[in-house]
Amino acid sequence: MGSLSVEASAEAKNGNGAGYHYAQGALREPRPIRVVMIGAGNSDVGGTWFENRYPGCSCDVPAHGYTYTWEGNPNWSQAYVSSRELFDYYKGRAVAYGVFDHLFLNHMVTGAKWEGNKGTWAIEVTDTQTGNSFTDEAEIFINAGGFLNKWRWPDIPGLEDFSGFRAHSACWDDSLDFTDKRVAVIGSGSSGIQIVPTLEPIVKKMVTVIRSPVWITPEIAADLAPEGRDTVYTEEQKKKWAEDPQEFLRFRKIIERSMNHLYEIHFKGSDMQRKMTDTFTRLMKDRLKNKPELADRLIPKFGVGCRRQVLLTPGKGYLEALCSDKVEVAFGSVARITKSGLVMQDGTTYEVDAIICATGFDTSFKPRFPLIGSKGTDLRDIWKKEPASYLSVTIPDFPNYFVIGGPNFTLANGVFLICLETTFKYVFQAIEKIQQEGIKSVVPKREAMNDFLEHKDSIMNDMVWTSTCRSWYKNGTVDGKVWGIWPGSSIHFIEIMAAPRWEDYDIEYLQKNRFNFFGIGQTLREKRHGDLSYYLSERGYSYDDQEVGEGPGFLGKV
Repeated sequence: MGSLSVEASAEAKNGNGAGYHYAQGALREPRPIRVVMIGAGNSDVGGTWFENRYPGCSCDVPAHGYTYTWEGNPNWSQAYVSSRELFDYYKGRAVAYGVFDHLFLNHMVTGAKWEGNKGTWAIEVTDTQTGNSFTDEAEIFINAGGFLNKWRWPDIPGLEDFSGFRAHSACWDDSLDFTDKRVAVIGSGSSGIQIVPTLEPIVKKMVTVIRSPVWITPEIAADLAPEGRDTVYTEEQKKKWAEDPQEFLRFRKIIERSMNHLYEIHFKGSDMQRKMTDTFTRLMKDRLKNKPELADRLIPKFGVGCRRQVLLTPGKGYLEALCSDKVEVAFGSVARITKSGLVMQDGTTYEVDAIICATGFDTSFKPRFPLIGSKGTDLRDIWKKEPASYLSVTIPDFPNYFVIGGPNFTLANGVFLICLETTFKYVFQAIEKIQQEGIKSVVPKREAMNDFLEHKDSIMNDMVWTSTCRSWYKNGTVDGKVWGIWPGSSIHFIEIMAAPRWEDYDIEYLQKNRFNFFGIGQTLREKRHGDLSYYLSERGYSYDDQEVGEGPGFLGKV
């Protein structure tokens, strides 16, 4: 017996009179909608690993922890690979998955506004090569532009007057040659820590400006890399992983576990925090033995992990480079820059040929363009003092707008890639709900966001990120609110986001009756002649519809 086709039935009148009319589709039959996502709008894909090419740039975690969860990469050249190898990997995956078929490179969003009457976002886009602009329209707007890519020069008087050449770690010029030059490196974050030991062997003199101390640690998962950062994988090892997926998966799981079991260290005064503090203090003193006077200024008084994006900062060769006769450490801040060098706040002057600014990014989370929500307000103004989101992904008064890696995302809570994947899955669940249930818009309730932030602030009081360190997690302050970190482990985030709390959202439907998506009373499974006995099972046995056959139907053959 065939399935009912209401659309073709002359008897179907779609309800009675001029009142409510049910939808003509099957249950949860998805309607077509348009999704626009910001991300990879540069001249190529790759994000962080496309933009960051400074000397020594590489991943701090094992490379095998930097792949998608559903597929590893048995061909990494070494345990901790360079930014260029990471870029090649991710670009290769983008090609393999057909991303370029849906991508507009060299395009920049310059504005977006929610059109409540239509239930769509009007998105202004500019082609950065031609200068031409146009307006796109979409029911769903996803901001996957990242949170560490809006680089900026430091706000130091006189920077433009410097007569030598200057570089920024986030916008590197490969043509620059620092051989036998007097070089100043401003900044002691992750990029500065990699640049200093890489350039130290070739420069004539170097001064490195350190405003805040940082914990230097052993390599992450060091027991799996016997030669440390120099551990190179042989062709035989790579071939073995490629031919033995089970063994390769076992190796990948060991790495993931090693990064996911450190959550306890984030609590002030925990046993793991105390042990790590003692261990890393001894390690740093040993590495600074040639200049022991630096130890008191370089070893932090705050907790391990307070200011670092990925908890631990291996910094291979960094402390040893600071002990070199070529290198002078300048503690404090630069007061001004002259035509020939730096003047520190204490009046000390350094004559240099080149200045490298390893000074980071705009970490305010504010969008780069006007983003106008349902109440006519610009998110840049709302987030002027503090960026606030619901679970890092949605924002009150901004319907159908989703952020990947928004405020209070899992930046240093364990593994990172799975949390990005988890966020996308969360967004896709929302998109499917909108498509399948006749929904015009979803937007988080303000009270739900406020409850989340209250919980976040409460737990942060007991966590290392509120120690007395200067951190971009607190927008470069010492004692501000922590808006860069999730209040839990990566596993905690994954499990929470796996089951969206739709009760925390205000939902507006396309029709007055919220059950309009029930349709003609038939499912897509029925409409598409799928397995109509899918719910039956016997222990250890399963059959699909083709194996069983459709059966004669209730009336037998007709």
